Amino acid sequence: MKKIKVGIIGGTNGMGRWFAGLLKKEGCTVYVCGRKTELGIIDLARLCDVIVVAVPITVTADIIRQVGPLLTKDALLMDLTSLKKEPVKLMLTHSKAEVIGCHPLFGPQLKDLSGQNVILCPARGEKWLGWLRGLLKKNKLDVWESTPDKHDKMMAIVQVLNHFNTISMGMVLADTNIPLDEMDKYSTPFFRTKLDIIKKLFTEGPELYVDLITENPEANRMLDIYEKTIKDIRGKIKSGNKAKFKRTVTKAAQKLYGRENK
Repeated sequence: MKKIKVGIIGGTNGMGRWFAGLLKKEGCTVYVCGRKTELGIIDLARLCDVIVVAVPITVTADIIRQVGPLLTKDALLMDLTSLKKEPVKLMLTHSKAEVIGCHPLFGPQLKDLSGQNVILCPARGEKWLGWLRGLLKKNKLDVWESTPDKHDKMMAIVQVLNHFNTISMGMVLADTNIPLDEMDKYSTPFFRTKLDIIKKLFTEGPELYVDLITENPEANRMLDIYEKTIKDIRGKIKSGNKAKFKRTVTKAAQKLYGRENK
């Protein structure tokens, strides 16, 4: 196979930069464009066999609309965004190229990729799927295939529920007006782990996590379940019925893990 030329829109930072490094290691010729690069979207479309959209989710649709019509049916158009339903639909609509949605489920700072998950949402064509899957597996990533719809429903759990819970806890801690160094004196290892997660979210760009929550079409459904569960737990605590509360927790443990917590 000829040396593959890959263009990454948004390849100067974040996951785009990570993917560029991986592709270069595998012998691909990689071109990147960003807001301050000499090369632009038109240049990448002209030069490359594969175009990767790796921009923030809030501008992904606009970029796909720009680059999609520039590609031939022999090219591959793919994205690295955290949602798949809308980006994949747009890539299919605005291009003739083969289309694959791709979501690496880790951050660009991760050094050891072994066993990390990547979701692929193949949408059109077969020519490029084997190449992409093989490249990822060669680097010891666990590659799974999904429909865009199922992917976004799962991200409502993995991202929306998870990050909403972290943001909520951080905001509650802020409202207590107790300094973190004072909390640390009373912290268990488990609580310190939670504080580390909260710190990471709040100090490394909370706008990313806000976008992940607000842009997911399944967010309201998941947060309705979350709100209902909180109300139910609160009601049992208020009633003083500890036995009923314990039965509820035990039932959830059985459902999740197939056994009772002793």
